[in-house]
Amino acid sequence: MKNTIYTFMVFVAMSASFAQGNSNGNSNGQGNHNHPPHDQDNSNENSYSQGDYNEDTSIDSLNLSLISQSINVNNFGAMGDGTTDDYIAIQSAIDAAELTGAKVTMPVGIYSISQTLLIPAGVMIEGEGRGATSLETPYNGTIIKNSSTQVAIRIVGQNSGLKDLVVYDTDNEGAAGGVEIVADGILIESIVLERVLIFGFTDGPALKLYAKNTGGISYCSFYDVRIRYAKTGILLEQDATSFVNSNSFFHGAISGDGFDYCLRVLGGNNNVFNSVIFESYSTNYGHIVIESGQILGNNLRIEGVSQSADIPLIQLNTGTFGTEISGRSTGGLTIDNGDNYIDIKSDKSIDFKNSHNNLFLNSCFNGIEGHTIPYWDISATGITVESLSPEILPGYQVAKITIPAGIDGYLRPSFKYLPPTLLPAKYDRVNFGAYIKTDKPNAVTTICRAPAGIVTGSYHPGDSEWHMIGMRSLVDRTTSYEPKFHIVNSNSSTPLVIYITTPTLVFGDTTVQIEAAPISEAGGIITGTLTTSMTSISTDVTGYLILPEAGNVFEISGTNTTVRINHQTANHFPKGTVITLLFNDANANVINSGYIRLV
Repeated sequence: MKNTIYTFMVFVAMSASFAQGNSNGNSNGQGNHNHPPHDQDNSNENSYSQGDYNEDTSIDSLNLSLISQSINVNNFGAMGDGTTDDYIAIQSAIDAAELTGAKVTMPVGIYSISQTLLIPAGVMIEGEGRGATSLETPYNGTIIKNSSTQVAIRIVGQNSGLKDLVVYDTDNEGAAGGVEIVADGILIESIVLERVLIFGFTDGPALKLYAKNTGGISYCSFYDVRIRYAKTGILLEQDATSFVNSNSFFHGAISGDGFDYCLRVLGGNNNVFNSVIFESYSTNYGHIVIESGQILGNNLRIEGVSQSADIPLIQLNTGTFGTEISGRSTGGLTIDNGDNYIDIKSDKSIDFKNSHNNLFLNSCFNGIEGHTIPYWDISATGITVESLSPEILPGYQVAKITIPAGIDGYLRPSFKYLPPTLLPAKYDRVNFGAYIKTDKPNAVTTICRAPAGIVTGSYHPGDSEWHMIGMRSLVDRTTSYEPKFHIVNSNSSTPLVIYITTPTLVFGDTTVQIEAAPISEAGGIITGTLTTSMTSISTDVTGYLILPEAGNVFEISGTNTTVRINHQTANHFPKGTVITLLFNDANANVINSGYIRLV
């Protein structure tokens, strides 16, 4: 049975030899059949039916099934002895697997290669493990040993990958890279690397995803990819016409020394790193450096025990936005020159994110009168505004806005009260919206002025239900970003009614809150009723009135004359405190003196 399987393996590489096979089990493909030849039927080109084999054809079918599932590189001449150049044998097995849809298996051994292995679409290379030790190149796993200055492995087609093996640069030979996924004018997706160790590529990236010439790489998954000693651990790169998006990395680790970067990002978005460890002793330019593009990093560990104090562990360049990184670090410099959120817990650094506080003034729509809302502008002649009771949030009025037929309009914050864009890049993007209700589809949206011009958000669907309608946009710092709620009724012959409430605005990569911002020590404006607590006390025969620090308004009973108020230092109110005294008795007196000045 073993010989039969081996014979079919030879067929994959040399199909002409198989047609001369020996049905008695001679695996060299040169024996004679035990029956006379017969006439060929030209209508049947299947060579498997041209002999009266003595073997059970069901066994042959089973062996063909095995072939379609797995191709062993040893059957193509690979030695795996660490010395023989196995490049041609392995590449031949890969090329055969491309034709049959089989996976390529590599038994335990050290397979030296002198050229780049090209993995086309649909081919998975599977070894027998990474060996007995995680800290050194193993001797009892499956090792692909690069012995040239070229990239070791290049994946150029989708649905391919590597599993349970080591890719190793021989004695720091100077290879240009370890494993590359290259989308050159094509789309590549669903690549899988699982339990792969990439070791010793100190002159190039250990793992590189590169899209160019309108190419794209997406939906690839990397499970437990271990990288030790490299110039760059992982490099994500795209040119201006291409994309590297929506790829996922799970539970991997990058460690060792000799790194310029653990992770370098030159474009792409929504590339996700989950529970990945970046633990190089040090890096020359930073452990995680985002030069352009965006990543999402969840529960990361970032450590550089020998990192220079002036070289960041994390750096995000000017113009970057949308990156979110969370996890823990032993401490180190973080530089964010863009609009991103770094939530790395450490005793030696701080995480920061713009406030969620609503920056619109009079977001409660208090004081609506006629066709005006204080602190807001409403365009177009004939628009009317009516104040209705709150529906979304207590205290926040609903503005009913009626727009005549044949015109468009807008609601926007008055220019004088427009939230300002300050210097940091955290103010390069604005996020705003409101709860809106209308029965006409595509009639209400948000618009904003960005550096490239006017941009538009999503429209209300017109289903007479409340929806949060809003947008996130880059801001135009040259003139004004002019956030507006845009109302479209120019093509209608009937008036349009919209309802709007709880408008909200924040800057940066921050989630909005619909409640108005609290009054802070920096000051503020209150458009609604301000009520302070009131406390009741009585006058004293001594003339000394002691007001508790329990409010600003005091109801006073009694007719004793008051000559001093809170005379002891411990009872003094902070300077500038306004207090109001309400006397219940007509005969009560307060004396104007050196301690109390009546005006």
